[in-house]
Amino acid sequence: MKRFILAFVAAYVFIFAWGWLLNGVFLKDVFAETPNLWRSQSEMMSLFHWIIIGQALLVFAFVAIYASGFAGGGVIAGIRLGVLLEIAAIGMRLAIYAVQPFPAKLIIYGSISGLFEMIIVGAIVGAICKPASGRTA
Repeated sequence: MKRFILAFVAAYVFIFAWGWLLNGVFLKDVFAETPNLWRSQSEMMSLFHWIIIGQALLVFAFVAIYASGFAGGGVIAGIRLGVLLEIAAIGMRLAIYAVQPFPAKLIIYGSISGLFEMIIVGAIVGAICKPASGRTA
């Protein structure tokens, strides 16, 4: 349980920081190109708790799937889980792109950065929630 909590906290801190860096710094200009698609800054801040809750649920699910014995554990298993979950997310982004007027480059950047994010999250979780000795990775 201690490793689960530590993995959750470490992965959450990374996702929170990466989300701010990606969306608030790197992609800021891309979002500015389509202001009609986004809430105002003040409205987003009033709903910020939903970002925190959403990210916490994502990390909880990731750590729970991993801790349930995903592929024997270890860093490589964590990375594999991250890649698989990001493939699912990319599929969802593509479906959303078909029905909402997001710029294609936002879908591309989001998918590439999401893959990077989930590989790092997988490595973090895999390093912290190491398999028990005697198990193979």
